[in-house]
Amino acid sequence: MPRTLVTKRITVPGNLQAACDQFNRGQFFECHETLEEIWQQEHGPVRDLFKGLIQLAAAFVHITRNHYRGPDRLLGTAAGYLRPYTDTGAMGFDAAALVAAIEAAHARLRAAGPANPASLYPGAEPVLTFDAASLPAEARRWRAWGFNDEGLATVNEITIIE
Repeated sequence: MPRTLVTKRITVPGNLQAACDQFNRGQFFECHETLEEIWQQEHGPVRDLFKGLIQLAAAFVHITRNHYRGPDRLLGTAAGYLRPYTDTGAMGFDAAALVAAIEAAHARLRAAGPANPASLYPGAEPVLTFDAASLPAEARRWRAWGFNDEGLATVNEITIIE
């Protein structure tokens, strides 16, 4: 299939909400793609937050395909990328609770072993949520892409390959 470039208009809060909704519905690949749209644009200190969330979604893509090695690695790296945010949270995410949930899922994966990783879904996946009301202050604190100097979300055009 030929791939084409598509221009989209997005907001960070819109993509964060869509990604949480997708993840919580088990649409892990779609969640990964939605978060990547932000991650590719963000070059500041919250870039690794988004990368950790992307790796979490990717881990569950592999779990639903009954793969073991990929999610074993990805759950570890997802927690590692999110761990620096556990003291204060970031962009409305409770990173401490998320890291704890990822570590619990990782322990369950290792207990299930290579024979049955798919047994983790549904049931072992964290619930993704963020506090949208905190985004203006968080955007200013982290100088996040997709927000103006007052911390209000801006509408941004991005180009993606479809």
